[in-house]
Amino acid sequence: MKRVLCSLCALMTVSASLLGACGGDDDDDGGNTPPPTRPEDTGAACMTADQCYPDVADGALQGDALCLDEVRGGYCTHECEADEDCCAAEGECETDLAQVCSPFTSTGMMMCFLSCEQEDLENRPDYADENEYCQREASRDFICRSSGGGNQNRKICVPGDCGVGADCAADTDCTGDLTCVTTFRGGYCTQAGCTVNEDCPTDSLCVMHDNGESYCYKRCAGASDCSFCRADGFYSTCSDEVVFSVDGTADTVCVPP
Repeated sequence: MKRVLCSLCALMTVSASLLGACGGDDDDDGGNTPPPTRPEDTGAACMTADQCYPDVADGALQGDALCLDEVRGGYCTHECEADEDCCAAEGECETDLAQVCSPFTSTGMMMCFLSCEQEDLENRPDYADENEYCQREASRDFICRSSGGGNQNRKICVPGDCGVGADCAADTDCTGDLTCVTTFRGGYCTQAGCTVNEDCPTDSLCVMHDNGESYCYKRCAGASDCSFCRADGFYSTCSDEVVFSVDGTADTVCVPP
């Protein structure tokens, strides 16, 4: 029987209403469109388990289908006992993306997830890091994270929190109290008018512009931080060539196009 898995998880945003918060395809005007379709039935967006695995015959899955509502937009999966249970049913998998059977946070259940473990990346094209792999292969708003399964922990691709740096067309495309600055190509979700780094959300820093305006820019360690939640053609650049509001700040941030 298909059913919905419901339990609390502080790590991810629950509401499916945020599904469009990360921006859209590379329209010339930078406008937001819904996020791209996720390529696999496992990991597909959902609100109820009945929406998952539409091409699989009833009873063919190696475990009950679930709509994991602990991540933004929902995540289709099913119970399992071993990796081999994932992609075991006819019509279950659309691609050759590797999947793993893993517990997730405190649910105490074993479920199938798209994998970003190192051995599964070795047979794929070159990627700068695991996050870039999840963005390119699963969805641009996915990250590679630990499943939180203790000694059974695995590395899995799941939706992340877009936050500062996401592309946008209007304030409603941004999460929380962030503002969409449309003067940047593709838009940029941020907080304007900061004076010190403490004015900015976590993992962002205050940057000053020549015209006296200031914005919170997302901190980055590499290119995949700046392509996360941004459509092709609107990627930001990870750079230290900015003027931070606090003298002496030595860091890198996602500079909008």
